[in-house]
Amino acid sequence: MLKSISLAIRELLPGIVIHTAADVGEAQTLCAEQRIHFFILQVDLPQEAGFDFLCDARTFSPEARVITLAGQLSPEQEQQLQKLGALEHFKLPLDTQAVARLVQTHHGYMTSGTGLLDAKGEFAVSLMCPSALDIIQLKCLASATLVLQISSGYGTGRIYFDHGDIFHAETAKLRGERAFERILRWKGGRITELPLEKKPDRTISTNWQGLLLNMAQHIDENAVAN
Repeated sequence: MLKSISLAIRELLPGIVIHTAADVGEAQTLCAEQRIHFFILQVDLPQEAGFDFLCDARTFSPEARVITLAGQLSPEQEQQLQKLGALEHFKLPLDTQAVARLVQTHHGYMTSGTGLLDAKGEFAVSLMCPSALDIIQLKCLASATLVLQISSGYGTGRIYFDHGDIFHAETAKLRGERAFERILRWKGGRITELPLEKKPDRTISTNWQGLLLNMAQHIDENAVAN
């Protein structure tokens, strides 16, 4: 299966670098030595090893895309994959061509923005790219308390988290949900994590799941319209 997936992806993306691992131990070693931007992961491994590795991968590579594979999963496991931000889940036996086409599509998203860490260790991402939403979602799932500062050619904005709850966003002229939406519509920028030293008043009452769902739908609608 590793070989067939690799061959199918190389046919569509001949210049891509592909690393393979036959088990979680090999995958952990690869991640310690290489910066991986796209994971294709079989999750139905003994003792939940696949899910444990996915949780680790989302921690040390939060901007990476993830596709998961499995024979049969419970509804609870499928829900967990959604929470961990898997792009799509494929059931075995596998349609390798479908996997390769999905990788090709998201490779285009990744190369149209920067999507990488810069020399200072800051996220440099295109804010219209799904990875920016992934980063915000991960901070919510991790119950983070911090500030994400977004700097771009359009200005500077901040999104405030309190134990995973997005309670405030601001730009130079806007506050609340309007500021949150404006920030995520900027076509490029750098995300920097800052400590929450002073807690501003709440300006966002919608829960974070609703905020991100609405934003993703707006992006999809604009993409179809364009």
